[in-house]
Amino acid sequence: MQGAGRWGIFRAAVSHLSPRALVVLRVPRGAAPPAESAIRAEIEGDRRRLALPPDDIAEYRVAGPYAIELNGEAFDEYVAWEI
Repeated sequence: MQGAGRWGIFRAAVSHLSPRALVVLRVPRGAAPPAESAIRAEIEGDRRRLALPPDDIAEYRVAGPYAIELNGEAFDEYVAWEI
């Protein structure tokens, strides 16, 4: 890779996709996963915080549950992002 320079290889790997919302939702351990309406509301809120234009969230993905503990309380954590 002559001429790529020290950082050239990394610049080539970075895509120029538009920003997307990503949220973390927590529910008590063992509770039902967040409802679709709650996920969409959180994604819309993140879009506002990111100063992204309002948009119909056509599709999103959810990962989880991931068991976590905070201050002695047990939660299931989900991560959702728009695609």
